[in-house]
Amino acid sequence: MTSQIKELSEAIACSGISVRTTNNAEISYETAKLGRLWQKFYQNHAGQLPEGEDIYGIYHNYESDDLVGAFDVVAGWQTINEQEEVVSTDNVVAVEIPAGKYLVFSEQGNMPNTVMNAWEKAWEYFNAADCEHTRTFNVDFERYIDGNLEYGQVDLYIGIE
Repeated sequence: MTSQIKELSEAIACSGISVRTTNNAEISYETAKLGRLWQKFYQNHAGQLPEGEDIYGIYHNYESDDLVGAFDVVAGWQTINEQEEVVSTDNVVAVEIPAGKYLVFSEQGNMPNTVMNAWEKAWEYFNAADCEHTRTFNVDFERYIDGNLEYGQVDLYIGIE
């Protein structure tokens, strides 16, 4: 398994567009919202970011755990601070990735399969009987290195205690 513990020493301020969904809803094409969220992000925001800028997928406001309950997902970018001017007509939200301990799963390849593979590995790991870490279900995030949403590297950060 290619995962490692990383300590974020300070919070990362981000802005982006958001949806609320459940893992159950994401199984079916009719009820899935994440594909449309990323499509909208790509059409309306990705082009305004500096080239090579990392892109973030931030999971927060968990109702409970990954099996039941809704959560918010923000497709976004890092901002210098929360007051940074967001030029957009969309409902852009500000969200903070808190400092703390994260277990990072890295994958490389074609999106969105690469992201799904990273999540599969994370779920497998956390559902294993001998799992050494406990998820916080506070904030988890995907970091798309160099902002490439088609092919590249994604680092999936899962918040742990």
